[in-house]
Amino acid sequence: MSFRKRGEILNGARAPPGAVSRSIPGRTIPGRTIPSRDANAMPNVRGPSQVTPSLSGRMASMNIRGGSSASTNAPQGIEHGAGDVSNVMSNHPGIRPSPVSATFATSTGSSDLDKVLTHIGLPLGNSILVEEQGTTEFNSILAKLFVAQGIVHNRLGGSSNTSKESGNTHAIVISLNQMFGKELPGVYKGSRKDVKKQQISDEQSKISVQNLMEQKNTPQRYKDFKIAWKYKLADEQKEKIDAKNMSQKGDNDEYNDYSHQFDITSRMMPAPTNTEISFVSPNLPVTTILSQVEQIIKNQPGKLIRIVIPSFLHPAMYPPSSFRTSSSIALMHGLRSINKLHDDRCVIFASVSTDILNKLLRIQIQNIFDAIVNLEPFPQDMLQFLERIYKSQPNKVQHGLLHVLKLPVFSERGEMQVKKSEWAFRNGRKKFEIDEWSIPVDDVESGDSSNKQNSDGASSKHTHDDGHNHDKPTSDATAPKNTKISLEY
Repeated sequence: MSFRKRGEILNGARAPPGAVSRSIPGRTIPGRTIPSRDANAMPNVRGPSQVTPSLSGRMASMNIRGGSSASTNAPQGIEHGAGDVSNVMSNHPGIRPSPVSATFATSTGSSDLDKVLTHIGLPLGNSILVEEQGTTEFNSILAKLFVAQGIVHNRLGGSSNTSKESGNTHAIVISLNQMFGKELPGVYKGSRKDVKKQQISDEQSKISVQNLMEQKNTPQRYKDFKIAWKYKLADEQKEKIDAKNMSQKGDNDEYNDYSHQFDITSRMMPAPTNTEISFVSPNLPVTTILSQVEQIIKNQPGKLIRIVIPSFLHPAMYPPSSFRTSSSIALMHGLRSINKLHDDRCVIFASVSTDILNKLLRIQIQNIFDAIVNLEPFPQDMLQFLERIYKSQPNKVQHGLLHVLKLPVFSERGEMQVKKSEWAFRNGRKKFEIDEWSIPVDDVESGDSSNKQNSDGASSKHTHDDGHNHDKPTSDATAPKNTKISLEY
């Protein structure tokens, strides 16, 4: 029931002409505002006027009402680059999907190691640790192959990158060895005979008056002075067929530039530049190392980042304070955090010698990495044994065992993927080979043992015959006959 009079002003509205205002001066009614006369404005009938707060961070870039996105007001220098990431995935020659999971993987530089990891490479956002027992340096070969593969990918896909700098891959090496980039192996081009043929063909393919005249007037089979020129013609036809088959195979293979074969005895020419590889000193504090790595990654947008830590905790490169658990574990945890932050375009490779680590530190380092491979070189007597067995086939001599302690993705799911003494590795000129391990049979020793047993049996039989002849004398014709039979046996 209302006690207001008919002529009283309601909600501060304009009074009719001649009306007297009955409101109390200096007093406002809470929750009641004067409605706006603007046609575009909406009256607030539910309480005091509210100011829409400005959104910041991720909420500012979200398109809540389906209109234009508010990300246009965001700073242009800070872009996570979902489009760049998709561009890297689609155009990078060194990235392919894993055949066993829904993750993308990149090659480690060794096709055999890629197969051992079951993903045909190392999945993006994961890390691998290569341990080695003893004083050998086989793990350094894998570290160089890992970096060399990234440099080759960078030079293959440089023209397809949309970033300011050419290339699609960048390597970060945490080491004091500034000559590491000049020690990278080159791509394997074939045997010496094949290299000479390639040089001759390249020289003949150059445009010159003499080459043009020879190509125009002289057939290919008449360039070499041979009597049986028909064999030359047959060889040329065979080479054409082989080249055609190889071209068809390359066209059908979508990832033909994914993994390359490297010649360990050669060097990569030209050597990597500062735009392809960066070095970070391990003598710096942990926070400085992590900040430098993070800054390098930010300066390389849209590129695949390969972080390499060769010879981790080597006494010649790391200070004594690095062997404390608080320092080394903090560095590894920081690098793992950076790797997981950029899990769409970052991988980590590290190598360490187990002889310089105590048991506790080794276990803690192993828990940080996603994949662990252990190299156990053969002792000297085992190598001599293998060299004697494969005397006619020296390419089959293996240098040690390869143990798989952890695999990426699978170990996180709880699957037991430990494989010990199932693989053996060999550091060859063409590549770092990994094959299934099987104990070879020494034919020489088996033959010597059988001959020794036969000779022992013959001597015992001869002794028995002599004793029997002493007890029971027989004719002279019988003894030579028995001796002859025993010798023939």
